Amino acid sequence: MKSVQRILPYTKQLVLYAVYDILDSEESEYDKAGNGCIAAQVTVYGNRSGFVLSVSEEPPVTLLTVQMSAPCQGLSEQGELRAVDYLADSVEQRLENKLELSARIELPQSVPM
Repeated sequence: MKSVQRILPYTKQLVLYAVYDILDSEESEYDKAGNGCIAAQVTVYGNRSGFVLSVSEEPPVTLLTVQMSAPCQGLSEQGELRAVDYLADSVEQRLENKLELSARIELPQSVPM
């Protein structure tokens, strides 16, 4: 089975939120597990496959692992690699975008009295 890992400088909870956000945006079917593992059916590049996404915290970083558990019939080895990379990259990009946006929001400065 093809898998990919990403070492992310975010808390486990934040990475899990990003994973669920991506799965919801892809209209995926998934089962949440309390231990940081999520089994999901996701359509990537038109191919519906089974994946297991796991998130574990190893301070100061969090490890995201995306593994293909049930490839779409006929999917090539390169297609499997592209699919796991796509999901991992999507989660990482979502985290980067959200943090970049929150950094741009400036707090109002206090008005001197």
